Amino acid sequence: MNGPAGGDAAEVTAFVEEVLREAGALLLRMRDDHVVGHKPGGHLVCSADIRSEALIVEALRRRFPHDFVVAEERGVLMGDPDRIWLVDPLDGTGNYVRGLRPWGVTIALVRERRVVVGGFHDPLEGTVLLAERGGGAWLDGRRLALGPPPTTAPAVALSASAPPWQGQARNILDHVWDSGAEIRMTGCGAAALSAVATGALSAFIEVDGGPWDYAAGALAVEEAGGRATTLDGAEVDHASTTVLAAHAALHAELSRVDWGM
Repeated sequence: MNGPAGGDAAEVTAFVEEVLREAGALLLRMRDDHVVGHKPGGHLVCSADIRSEALIVEALRRRFPHDFVVAEERGVLMGDPDRIWLVDPLDGTGNYVRGLRPWGVTIALVRERRVVVGGFHDPLEGTVLLAERGGGAWLDGRRLALGPPPTTAPAVALSASAPPWQGQARNILDHVWDSGAEIRMTGCGAAALSAVATGALSAFIEVDGGPWDYAAGALAVEEAGGRATTLDGAEVDHASTTVLAAHAALHAELSRVDWGM
């Protein structure tokens, strides 16, 4: 069956899972053998980021040589602008280098500005979250379907670290705190989105990430029955730098907030 990914959608999704697991295995091997540095802006990067990204990009180039690739560390590899792969070879680098959880690998395919396939792998847990537009979201073969919002105080994950966004981050923190929600800071946006898709978290809000962090997880939330957009309400795509993902009812409530963007 030809799906939104182009060609056999099941084959594309299987390829994503295979590459995620290969990159995850490399990251596990390198946990005690990596060099840490800083990118412009002060964000951490380590040799495991670079090695994992090289593995993923090489696999993409072999399988889809004409596709466009946007990778967090390497940047842009030119190709078909209607088929864009987003790659975060190690989301949660700060956790990884400190021996904390969570961290993982995430990949997504964008066709004609819509995320159509995505996956997130948590190597420590051994889990793989996969999503396909119109085909559902799955965690280790179990289809995800969000139930009603929890009757207890919602658990909301927040993320914002870059100085230009600190004002917006304070607005968000104040609102969520005042609402009585329990606040979590995961250090890994892709893992937080995965937790929203499974129902473990009620919502995730981030104001200073990249599309490679959000694309796969946002699609999984949508396919599980939730809502995931940018903070200004747009669909998450290859250029998004903010995300608001939640149960549908909670997303509607949070979308009415003036975040000061």
